[in-house]
Amino acid sequence: MSKVFVGHLMNDQLLVKSVTTSKSFDWLKWLETEELVEFFASLLQITTQISEGKIDGDTLSIFLSEWRETALINSEPDVLADIVEAQQELAAGGRKE
Repeated sequence: MSKVFVGHLMNDQLLVKSVTTSKSFDWLKWLETEELVEFFASLLQITTQISEGKIDGDTLSIFLSEWRETALINSEPDVLADIVEAQQELAAGGRKE
């Protein structure tokens, strides 16, 4: 079993949470810097809510699955190029035939 540790320093207090997982997190390497910041901030929030009993572990599974999909899309330059092209066409009011 793997563990992910997430920490947050605020007002001279360090809050660290750990989450046990059986999945590999190699896919994190495909997230951009801004995405990593957002990922870990959200992960800390979710793990805090789980530890407080506000949400269940299924929320964490969905969260990780969605971020993994984002990372896998980032790992495919052709897919990213297609997405950017489609966004540009939509912004221009056109559509691809």
